[in-house]
Amino acid sequence: MFRNYLKIAWRNIWKAKQVSAVNIVGLAVAIAAALLLCITVYREFSFNDFQEKKDYLYEVYKEDFHADKTESQSNMSYPMGPALKAEIPGIKEVVRFANDASVMNVGEISQSIGLRFVDSSFLNVFTFPAVSGNSALGMNNVQITEKMAGIFFKDQDPVGKTIRLRVGNEWKSYVVGAVMKNVPDNSSIRFDALLRLENHPSFPEDRENWGNFSLEIFVQLNPGVKPEDIERRGKTFLEKHYTEDIERMKKAGARKDKFGGVQHMGLTPISEIHFSNNSNLQDAKKPILYMLLFIAAFLLFIASINFLNLTLARAFTRAKEVGMRKMLGAARIQLVLQLCGEALVLFLISLVLGLAITYFVLPFYNAMFFAKAVYAFGILLQPKFLVGILAALLIISPLAGGYPAWVLSRTHTLLVLKGKVSSGRTNYFRNTLIVTQFVFSSLLICGTIIAWQQMSYLRDKPLGFNTHEVVSIPVSKDLDGHLLLARLRTELAQQPDILAVSASGHNLGRGKDGSQSTSIITFELEGKEISSHWQAVDYDYIRTMDLKLRGGKDFDPKMGLDSFGLVINEKMAKQLVGAKDAVGYRFRMDNEGPEYHINGVVKDYNFKSLHEEIGPLTMYLNQQDEPPAYIFVKTKPGNLPASMSRIEAAFKKAAPGQTYLASFVNENTEKQYKFESTLMKIFICGAVLTIIISCMGLFAIAMLTIGHRTKEIGIRKVLGASAAGIAGLIARDFLKLVALAILIATPVAWYVMSEWLKGYAYRINISWWVFVLAGLVAVFIAAATVSFQSIRAALMNPVKSLRSE
Repeated sequence: MFRNYLKIAWRNIWKAKQVSAVNIVGLAVAIAAALLLCITVYREFSFNDFQEKKDYLYEVYKEDFHADKTESQSNMSYPMGPALKAEIPGIKEVVRFANDASVMNVGEISQSIGLRFVDSSFLNVFTFPAVSGNSALGMNNVQITEKMAGIFFKDQDPVGKTIRLRVGNEWKSYVVGAVMKNVPDNSSIRFDALLRLENHPSFPEDRENWGNFSLEIFVQLNPGVKPEDIERRGKTFLEKHYTEDIERMKKAGARKDKFGGVQHMGLTPISEIHFSNNSNLQDAKKPILYMLLFIAAFLLFIASINFLNLTLARAFTRAKEVGMRKMLGAARIQLVLQLCGEALVLFLISLVLGLAITYFVLPFYNAMFFAKAVYAFGILLQPKFLVGILAALLIISPLAGGYPAWVLSRTHTLLVLKGKVSSGRTNYFRNTLIVTQFVFSSLLICGTIIAWQQMSYLRDKPLGFNTHEVVSIPVSKDLDGHLLLARLRTELAQQPDILAVSASGHNLGRGKDGSQSTSIITFELEGKEISSHWQAVDYDYIRTMDLKLRGGKDFDPKMGLDSFGLVINEKMAKQLVGAKDAVGYRFRMDNEGPEYHINGVVKDYNFKSLHEEIGPLTMYLNQQDEPPAYIFVKTKPGNLPASMSRIEAAFKKAAPGQTYLASFVNENTEKQYKFESTLMKIFICGAVLTIIISCMGLFAIAMLTIGHRTKEIGIRKVLGASAAGIAGLIARDFLKLVALAILIATPVAWYVMSEWLKGYAYRINISWWVFVLAGLVAVFIAAATVSFQSIRAALMNPVKSLRSE
C-alpha cells in the first residue's frame, strides 16, 4: 500500500510540474540558507567546548562602580593570581597568561608569531595536548604548535632543538620542549608558542605590583563550588589589596554592587567569554547570532507557508478525485496518508536539493562573509541538526498534507463530485498566511534599508582627523621604533607627495596586523576622579593627523623630551578645569608624582569607534624607553597608489626583510565595523531570498486561483469586460493582502530598528520615507508577480475559458 501511495504521489507531482517546481525550489533554497546560518551560529556557540574542564574554568574580571559609570576589565595584576589561590577557598588552580606578538627565528627563517607567557599549570588546566615531547613547561623551554614546527623544521622532529625568540627588545634562545596540536579553530585562547610567565620582560618589576593590570587570569574551581561564592569572597579580597582605590572611589560617590562593594570581582565561564563584554577575548555578540537564527527560522517559515499554501490550493483542484476515492470506499485516514505522502515526497526532494546547495555554496559563503572562520559541512551531522531536520519533516509534511485532506474528507461526497466544495475558511487561512509572509518580507526590507543607512553614516561621518591621506604602518616587535621612524623621515624627506611623518603608541582603527590599542589611567584630583585615555605620540602627530588646536601649541622639537608637557582634548579639559582655559594648567596624579602641565588643547575627535562617545584623551611625547608602535605618513591627495608605493619602498630600505603591513587610516576605521558589514550582507541576502520565495509562492497561488476562476473570466469577457479590468480585478485581491501586511510591519520595524540603533553612540534618525519606500518595493514586486498571471488570464480566448472543466 505504501508503495502505491508513493507511485500516485509521484504521478501527481509530475502532473503539476510548475507548482511542484515552485514548491521544491522555494523550500530547497530556504533550507540551504537556514542551514548555512545555523552552521554559523552552531560554530560560534561551540567556542571552547573542547576544554575537558570547561565546567570548572572561569576568567576573572574586575568592575569599578563609579558614580556616573561602570568600568570593566579582564586585565589583572601579576600578584593577584597567587593571592587568589592562597586567600579564597574553593579555587583549585589559578592560571595567568600574557599575550604578546613576537618573532621566531631558526636559521634563515624568521616569522612573526603569537606568543603567550603562561604559568606552569597552563597545560594541566587547559586542553591543549602535546603531539611529541614533554608538555611540562620548563623555564628555558618553549612549546610550539604543529603549524610552527612545519614552518621552521619541515619534516624534522623539533623537540630538543634550539630556536630564537624576540622577547621584549632582546633575542633569546630556548629549547623546544614539546610540539602541541594546533589550537582548535573554536578556541578563544590562541597561540603559536608558549613560554613560562617568568620569561616575560615585565615580570621582575611587576611580580609584586598590584597596580599594573596587564595579564589574564583563569581559575579552576573545585567540584561543587559555585562562582557566586567566589565572587562574594572577592569583596573582602579587593578591599584588602585595593584599599586606597576603594576609599578614593567612595569619596567620589561610587555606587555599590550586589555584595555591597564599590569594586566587584566577577567570574565569566569559559563557555561564555567568546560573547562576554567583560572579557578581552570576546569576539562575537549573542544578539547578532540570535538575529541570524531568527532569519534562518523566518526563511524556513516563509517557505513552509508557501509549501502549505500551494499544497492546499493544489488539493482543491483535485476535489473530484477525492470525491471519487470516497465513493469507492476510501477511508479518511487513507486520504490523509495519500496527501501526506505527496507532501513527504516533496519535502524529501527539497531537503536533498537543499543539502546539495549547502555543500556547494558553503566555500563561497565562508569567503564572502567570514574571512577567518571556516564553517564545515560536517557540522550538519551533529545530533542537534539531525533532530531539527527530523522535526521539520514531522511538522511540515503532516500539516501540508493532513489539513487539506481533513477539509476535503469531511465534505459530503456528492458535493465534492459536483465541485461544490466550500473554500471560505480555507481562503481565509490562505490569506492569513500570505499576509504573514509579506509582513516578514516588509520587515526585512525596512531593516535592510535602515541598516544600510547606519553603515553609510558610520563610513562617511567626519571623525575629526585625516583618514584618507594618512598611511598607518605597524612597527614589528623586533624593530627599534625610534630608529625606524628616523630612517623613514630621512628616506621620505625628499618626496614631494609626502607632507609629514610621525608616530604613536596607539593605532587608529584596526590595522592589517589586527591591532587596536588603548590605555586608560584613572587618578584623584581635588576630590574628583579623573579618567582619561593616554597616548604616547611623536612630534608632528597633530599636524600629520590634521587635528584642530583649540588653544595653546603643538609639541615642539625645540622643547626636547618634555615628558611632562601634555596636549589634551576638550573632554579632558572639561574634566580638569570645567569651562576655564586649560592651557598652562598644572596638576599631579599623586602627592609624590611629577607635575604635568597642559601645552595645548585639541578639538574632540573620534579616536575610538562610533559605538562609543568621545572620551577624555591625553597625549604626551614618546620617551626613549617607549618606542612607537605605529608610524603615520601623511600624503598629498591625488595619486595615493603612487604615494603608497614610495612609502613601501622607503620602508623596505629602512627595515629590510620586514613584512610591510601598511594601510590607509580610513581602511583601519572601517574595520571597526566589520561585524556590522557582515550583518549587512546577511540582511541583504536574507531580504532578497525572502522576497523571491514569497513571490514564488504568490505566483503559484495566483496561477491556481486563476485556474479556479477560468469560467468566471470567460463570462466577464463575453459580457464586455476589458482585459485591463479583468487583470486589475484579479490582482486587486492579492495587493490588498500585501497592503495590509505593510501596515502591520511598519510599527514593528520602527520599534525593532530603533532598539538596534541604541547600540551606537552616533546613529541616524529613522525617516518616514523608509517605510514608504519599503511598502512601494513590496507592492511593486507583488504586483509584478501577480500581473503576469492576471494579464495572461485576461487575454485568454473566452470560448476556451467557457469550455474548460
